[in-house]
Amino acid sequence: MTIKLRWQARLLCAAVLASATVASVSATGRAAAPAQRFTVGVENLQYYPLHTVDGANRYRGFARDVLDAFASQQGYAFDYVPLPINRLYTRFLKERTLDFKYPDHPKWREELRHGLKLSYSNVVVSTEEGAMVLPRHRGRPLSEVRSMGTGLGFTPWPYRQAIDSKAIAISTSNSFDGLLRHALADHIDVVYMNVDVANYLLAEELKAPGGLIFDPALPHARSDFRLSTLQHPEVVEQFSQFLQREQGLVQRLRQKYRIGEPVRP
Repeated sequence: MTIKLRWQARLLCAAVLASATVASVSATGRAAAPAQRFTVGVENLQYYPLHTVDGANRYRGFARDVLDAFASQQGYAFDYVPLPINRLYTRFLKERTLDFKYPDHPKWREELRHGLKLSYSNVVVSTEEGAMVLPRHRGRPLSEVRSMGTGLGFTPWPYRQAIDSKAIAISTSNSFDGLLRHALADHIDVVYMNVDVANYLLAEELKAPGGLIFDPALPHARSDFRLSTLQHPEVVEQFSQFLQREQGLVQRLRQKYRIGEPVRP
């Protein structure tokens, strides 16, 4: 190669490098910064369509879509850390090795929150929690309910007095589909859980849509899911503003995951 050709090649390389540098600079004239990464502690359980962890340990569902949309707008990156519920509380509130927890609520495990300055977002989603029963048992009075199943780490607040007085025997499990199977076989009277999750599991996993139904005559409650933090209140405030600003997006995601829709037998 001649000296002239070598110089031309060097000039071409320099031009390419300069072009790449310009392309990496934002419209404001500053080089694009890498995304700020945060850890989000999440529940390692099947709670689809609200949220779930699949066989590959990936976090999925409505909550993932909402959180990822927020992170994308803000230039953040969220690393989801699935943990059993009790371990999740330890990592988040005691060891403080997680930036955020989802879902959360100031009334959950209040004894663990005493003296801590937690910040909570606006409500991400509010859904119904209540008793799933066999259709022939719908309308049965509370005095005739003798046994209940619910998720390990969950507290069925509307039944707290009956459980504490031993009027209702409580059994817990990490497997909501297992609890639903017991209720379908009439081995337990009710399963207390999220109605959207129960309807999904009955239809898609157990192939028994309408096999159990929500009984509004028994105690039930609305469940509000929020994002919480001990370390980054400014990010939680940004998330609340996002929820207010992007109500249309959140509603479309609710429709996508059929949250709040009646069961289709």
